[in-house]
Amino acid sequence: MKKFTILSIVAATVLFTGCGSSNNDDQGTDLSYSSNKAGVIEASTLTSYIDDWKANRPENANGRLVIFQAGATSNGKFLKHNESEDVVVYQIPGGGACDPSYKRHDGVSNIPGALLSGQYADGMINMFHLDPENDYVVFAVGEGSTGIREIVRSWWVLVYWGWNNDRLAFLNGSVSYDFSTESGLSEYMVASATTPPATPSSYSVKTLATDRTDLQIYIKEMMDIAGKDDKTGYFIADARGTKEYTGEKKSRTADENCGVNNDEQCYSPIQGHIRDAVDFPYTDILVMDDQVEDLNGDGVIDSEDASFKFKTKSELKTLYAEKGYKDGDKVITYCRTGRKATLITLTSYAVLNYPVAMYDGSWIQWAEMANADDVNGTEILPSDSLWRTDLPKYSEIVSYEDPIMTQSAAPYSINNSAIDSDKVQLEDKAYLGL
Repeated sequence: MKKFTILSIVAATVLFTGCGSSNNDDQGTDLSYSSNKAGVIEASTLTSYIDDWKANRPENANGRLVIFQAGATSNGKFLKHNESEDVVVYQIPGGGACDPSYKRHDGVSNIPGALLSGQYADGMINMFHLDPENDYVVFAVGEGSTGIREIVRSWWVLVYWGWNNDRLAFLNGSVSYDFSTESGLSEYMVASATTPPATPSSYSVKTLATDRTDLQIYIKEMMDIAGKDDKTGYFIADARGTKEYTGEKKSRTADENCGVNNDEQCYSPIQGHIRDAVDFPYTDILVMDDQVEDLNGDGVIDSEDASFKFKTKSELKTLYAEKGYKDGDKVITYCRTGRKATLITLTSYAVLNYPVAMYDGSWIQWAEMANADDVNGTEILPSDSLWRTDLPKYSEIVSYEDPIMTQSAAPYSINNSAIDSDKVQLEDKAYLGL
């Protein structure tokens, strides 16, 4: 079967056609998420939907059950589907609706791998004939943690563009783990996924007319928050991992044209983290020590065979509190490219009901905005630029990268004369007619 990336499909669709937080207050008990009808759901809930969708579907879900599975399981299987009963399972790879080559300009600079625009979101839903007003959508990861930090961006696209929270879910844990022979649910696995429709539909997120643009923030607002000496009311979560947070591990970029021969990995101009951000590795929210069988078939039972489920609601509350979260704080998430951070966004938004926004530029944009020279010998920003994040007011810098190993500024199309970074939000509001 041919494999697809949502973004490549969307691009094709574009060429062809021209194209609040969850209300599941009971979710995340100490035992499981078994009572949830949406948000984070357990395998038992999903199997009840697959068994008899029309009888068991949640209220307000009057269309199909659409499952997006990120890659096959470790033994090449997919969740069972029954198109005559309005149950379909589409395969997408781990990347889902994210691609470093996709950029949006916030008025200050390009954001690599930005969240999809309304036009591209419509391309995504029309490739799979998703009905924004009726369909119930579940995102599931085939095996391990391979795609979880990236497929969650596909979930976030639908959240951001107004999908009803009662009709949107994320499967807790990998399909390989919960639908294995050991679990007793292997009968819910089949050899192939549903084939996407041959031609796109004509749905649009415009019909939802829901403004959630405050779920994303851009560089000016992030600089305003970082520049506050008193950050009462804000909790900045750096999801990259401790070694990147401390600068021990260099933050790399997508390009590999640095070094003496222009053939080596490029790195961000500065290493460190946003001022007063908390070290919050995305893996902290996941269960990674409950392996029971050799799911990936490598001959050993180890952490690679864990469930990668979300910790319970009470465990997550304790975790956030231990990291300094206080009731009422707005969680601001970022990582390197906006993938890992979306998992912290998910638990904040769909499990804990905490106020949350993602800084979509993340470290890959933030670290670029420096008074430094890049690999081409070009000054990225002048010393008097308003957009310099490499000042103590905004960043805790461990080191500057050697220019010969520094990402080129050219792909970012930096507008040093900009006075705001609200271009994406204005475009998205305009797309919705708001």
